[in-house]
Amino acid sequence: MSKVLFLNQPTLSHVNVLRNIALQMKKDGHTVHFLMPGVRAAKTHIPILDATLAAPNSLRGHRLNFDLIRPPLSVVAGMLLVSYKSGYKEIVHAMNLFSKGIEYYTRRIVTFIREHRPDVLVTDFAFPASSFAADITGTPYVTVYHSGLPFHGDDIPPFGSGLPIGTDDQETLRLYARAEERTLQGLDHHLNQAREKFGLTPMAPDMLRRPYSPWLNLVASATAAEAPRSNLTANTLFIGPCFARHGETAADFPFDQLRADRCKVYVSLGTVYNNRPAVFKKIMHALDDPLYQTIISAGGAYQALQRETIPRNAMIFKHVPQVALLPRIDLFISHGGNNSTNEALASGKPLIVLPVGGEQADNASRVVYLGVGQRLDIAQFTEAQLRAAVETIRTNVAFRERAEMIGKALAQTHGALTAAHCIAWVARERKPLERTADTPVTVTPDDLENLIRQGGKIIPCK
Repeated sequence: MSKVLFLNQPTLSHVNVLRNIALQMKKDGHTVHFLMPGVRAAKTHIPILDATLAAPNSLRGHRLNFDLIRPPLSVVAGMLLVSYKSGYKEIVHAMNLFSKGIEYYTRRIVTFIREHRPDVLVTDFAFPASSFAADITGTPYVTVYHSGLPFHGDDIPPFGSGLPIGTDDQETLRLYARAEERTLQGLDHHLNQAREKFGLTPMAPDMLRRPYSPWLNLVASATAAEAPRSNLTANTLFIGPCFARHGETAADFPFDQLRADRCKVYVSLGTVYNNRPAVFKKIMHALDDPLYQTIISAGGAYQALQRETIPRNAMIFKHVPQVALLPRIDLFISHGGNNSTNEALASGKPLIVLPVGGEQADNASRVVYLGVGQRLDIAQFTEAQLRAAVETIRTNVAFRERAEMIGKALAQTHGALTAAHCIAWVARERKPLERTADTPVTVTPDDLENLIRQGGKIIPCK
């Protein structure tokens, strides 16, 4: 059995996938430990900071061991500023934030590695200090991506632009492409400056737009749920979503109150930017019709909504067991976060996406491209527009059929189990894991075991 060190950015959206892989590896008998930026503190009532504090609490609730690295003030200030950014500006700010404190984090990770001597690192792609520390100490590392969104493709617009996949708006496309080029060049320069200080060789360009681990890159999605990507490496595997199969509490949710005779519409705006009572109210009023049953996970807007007049066909909760609920609803109105999008697709459910920021606009474009839903502007949509979008999806079976087709494809995967097997192989063999040209990009645990046993299908990189 191996000692596995997991490293990630300190928000639930970044920790969830790694946490579920760690739980599987712990079940398999490996020793797992987390290391991430954070502090031990009470709630601040600042959404972005509370999301950061919730990440270690999630690990504690699942009895996973962890240590925290106190973030420098420049990083905390940068995190606070995220709340004041939107659209593409938020993506640029977040990408720049990934490199803040890089030397500081690298030194502390190196110290931890030398003290605890893990066999392999498993790192969130957005925490590049992990890869620096792995290079310094000669430790194999596996990079985990939540979806294929960061990677390039022939018709893929710049990351974070939210432009339609295959757009013919060449002028807007060029504007975003130039902005992305400037951002990536600045980021590469900053990261390579840090690498030089540690005596490391410069990395190739576009670190955050390509699979960058020379050992193994795992994508928590499947090609059936993605637009084609053109810069995947031979040591990049799509493993399928890594869901919270361990410990999700669903016993107290009133599933018996879900109506079989109504179109059940589930609404959630995620865990960070959900304090939007006006948006929830508009959705409730748009769907105030006996044809629908609306189930709302209100998060930070829960108290405000309790003071409103709630339509009789609406059910409001502060939180819901989302993975357990999705198979029982008909349509998901979502902010478009990676976890929520993947969970909806795996459940075979169509979506209406109201992106707030970050990768959510790109997920909205992915949903439209895949033919499983529609997109609306969260700041400008009207009740009539939302009702029309819901009716289009409800009455057009093509949305449901396409979503169900993708759900069946994702059902063949088991992301956490496949990831655990891959990581254990790298830790044991201390070699990169590479697939040959005839090996599928999306693999299941059985595929992986068969390919390894056959020897020559998945082989070490030369």
